[in-house]
Amino acid sequence: MIHPHEFSPMGPAAGLADRMQSMVPVLGTDRLLLRAPRIDDFDLFAEIACSERAAGMGGPMSREAAWSEFMQMTGTWYLRGTGCWTVCNGGRAIGFAQIGFEPGDMEPELGFMFDAASEGHGFAYEAARAVMTHARETLGMTTLVSYVARDNARSISLALRLGGARDAAAEDLLPEPDRNDTNVYRYDLTGATA
Repeated sequence: MIHPHEFSPMGPAAGLADRMQSMVPVLGTDRLLLRAPRIDDFDLFAEIACSERAAGMGGPMSREAAWSEFMQMTGTWYLRGTGCWTVCNGGRAIGFAQIGFEPGDMEPELGFMFDAASEGHGFAYEAARAVMTHARETLGMTTLVSYVARDNARSISLALRLGGARDAAAEDLLPEPDRNDTNVYRYDLTGATA
């Protein structure tokens, strides 16, 4: 069921939302467009967050909890100058990538989540590389981390492919229970491959 707060705004509020979204940097790759999230992207977000695919981020979530997470991930643009992008392929939203910084994080995080149909095509890798380049070239960041559930083989493989190195010292700083089931992968953005 779609709740009233999930409908797109109308009138002057819609114009203000459009203007604010236009301030989010648009990133592009050969196959992907990373743009500001829109309220109608929430259905895809909820599809992922309310499924077993979200186990690494505390899921599966209720639709209400997914809404709160979506609002947090998009709202950080306003407060931190970083946040979540909707990743599109051929005009269709397929997932999300972000530079996040949420409670429990010790530093900015490279995050990614995609629908099941988009796995195995290299989209997450491509989107993450675009975000890493933006972090380095536009924001002057020298490092990002990813927090990955220890049983999430696909995300671990992606973190390693992106050049992430496991950071045991950062893992020791995680609060319980994350310390026991989360790997921290650090990306050095100062190298030529970032």
